[in-house]
Amino acid sequence: MVGFSYRIQVRQILVEKKEVAELLKETIHEAKAHTKRVQTLMRLAEKYSICPSKEDGGNLGWIELSSDDPRGMDYAPVLKNAELEKLIRENIQQGKMVKQEVFGPVKTEEGYHLLMIANQFGAGHQTDTY
Repeated sequence: MVGFSYRIQVRQILVEKKEVAELLKETIHEAKAHTKRVQTLMRLAEKYSICPSKEDGGNLGWIELSSDDPRGMDYAPVLKNAELEKLIRENIQQGKMVKQEVFGPVKTEEGYHLLMIANQFGAGHQTDTY
């Protein structure tokens, strides 16, 4: 069946110092449920992130990870920061970045990123709205 795809919505907090990222990560992990973690990340992004995505709770958008459409085998970068998108794709593929957890901090030339899969669609996954 052509047309099946698997996508994730990624949210982030971007800060200049690793220590700040670690403290924010600890704060997010205090929430036990995924929904509460996403909501906490969104509030903290609006307050502390230096990325313009903070205006939308750290929303970086949807990234397509797989598709059964043979025309979509080579994915063009979705994010403005191609280095960050490559890190996201690699760590998801390696099973290091998963929906229930905050991933990072990871460093790019922009600073230190905390990342979270807020939603996923396809491959039998339901979508939530954050």
